Amino acid sequence: MLTLHVFAPALGTISPSPFSVKALLLMEMSGLPYTRATGDPRKAPKGKLPLLVDSGRTIADSQAIQHHLAMQHGFDPDAHLSPRQRAEALMLRVTLEEHLYWALVQSRWIESPEPIREAFFGRLPKPMGRAVFAMVRRKVARALNGQGMGRHTPGEILAIAEEALEAVVTMLGDGPHVFGPAPSGVDASLFGFLENVLVPPLDTPLKRAVQSRAPLVAYHRRLRDGLAARLTC
Repeated sequence: MLTLHVFAPALGTISPSPFSVKALLLMEMSGLPYTRATGDPRKAPKGKLPLLVDSGRTIADSQAIQHHLAMQHGFDPDAHLSPRQRAEALMLRVTLEEHLYWALVQSRWIESPEPIREAFFGRLPKPMGRAVFAMVRRKVARALNGQGMGRHTPGEILAIAEEALEAVVTMLGDGPHVFGPAPSGVDASLFGFLENVLVPPLDTPLKRAVQSRAPLVAYHRRLRDGLAARLTC
């Protein structure tokens, strides 16, 4: 029995975590039967989601989940890639998860505080919700500063994101997926990022930058209506 623990849907997204969306799409691509559960990162071994429970064994981290599916269940989304394409997929994944992800975090928690507070803490009594949100926001700001992205100005962060987005558009080309007709693991990463930029009702410079690139918008819609269709029901 496979159970995937992820963040619950919020802000109109399949999940407000790009990594949770990535893991969900990997499970859909695998065709393996699984159960989706709302997880609690405070109880997760690495303090974050997603995590996969497979017959009592816990696998934390979306990339570790991809590796586990390949080693234990015979599903390798990158099996059809050449060695060079695997290397390119790694570089693109690092761009998404180490550059664009932190630009996304900045756009949410620093640039759009009120909608985020309402989405994640709106059910709490107002004084408590505001206090908890302020505490979490300070923690996020420290993480941004520690990673390095938070040390840049908003304009510099947008410039970094724009450069990365251009690289993604170039890699995507005209194909239905990053490496042609068949999807691979990096498609799950890219879809998770785009889902969390394009879907939430937030007007941010990062969202406008993605919206201005038609290939990315079309790609997101194509996967949302196709591979991810069951996840949006």
